[in-house]
Amino acid sequence: MFKNHLPTCLAISICLFSSCISRLSRPAITGTILDYQNKPVVGCKVGEAFTDANGKFYLKEIRYNKFFIPEIFTMEAPPLHISEDIKKEGFLSYTIEGHNAFGGGQGKGAATSIDTIYLKRVNEIIKPEDYIYANWIFTTNKNLDTLYGTNANFRLQNSVTNNRDFVEKVQYGLTYRFNATKKPDSTWSAESYDLKTTYSVLLKTNSTYSGKKVREYKNPWKHRMEYDRTYREPYIIPSDSINTKGTFSFLKDKIIFDGNFNKAKNNYKIDSIDRDIIILTRINTD
Repeated sequence: MFKNHLPTCLAISICLFSSCISRLSRPAITGTILDYQNKPVVGCKVGEAFTDANGKFYLKEIRYNKFFIPEIFTMEAPPLHISEDIKKEGFLSYTIEGHNAFGGGQGKGAATSIDTIYLKRVNEIIKPEDYIYANWIFTTNKNLDTLYGTNANFRLQNSVTNNRDFVEKVQYGLTYRFNATKKPDSTWSAESYDLKTTYSVLLKTNSTYSGKKVREYKNPWKHRMEYDRTYREPYIIPSDSINTKGTFSFLKDKIIFDGNFNKAKNNYKIDSIDRDIIILTRINTD
């Protein structure tokens, strides 16, 4: 009986072990490449493709096959990592990067759009007046000594303007530990907290600004004594914010805010600026 079904069993086994499942190596990618003057960068190489007269490009979806049985045993879809170089003579190079822990399991027809990428020319001179008038989100410390700002054009993977130190500051904030002074309640004493300060500021062409400063209190701890033991517990300190508005002066590489911006002196030097980032450092005018 078994011998009669042996050829069938062998055929099924061979089919199972030799059959394949389709996995995603790269989704179809579309996007547009412009220069800093909002003009299309024609003939720019993106991966294996080139941009057209409008600066648009299209990268085809790429797939690969894996044997069915081993893939079933792994019990999860494979990761997906994308890395495509963007190159054009006379411009700084750029890389499209992306990662999805289980993205390789997406079905056929997977596609994504990366919107618009702006390429910077080699030795291009950046004029602050062309870019300062924007809605900036600053990461800073309690006293606003240095402001690390990004605007709506900011892309985390933009290697043209970003470096690791800057990205870490804007991603995680400038967080400093302070000793808490206000008692959380009558039975506990305050201990410490970490303070993260952000300041959203809209700089307008008429030399006025409007802003919102937010302070987040992270990891606050309290303690109390019971007999000969000290007990410590985390607790919550609500965030607080203040809305500001006033005027500012822009002088070549300096920005001077009025007293509404902050209680301390508000003269800043523009240490760095691009179409998506700005770094302001307080200067001593004494």
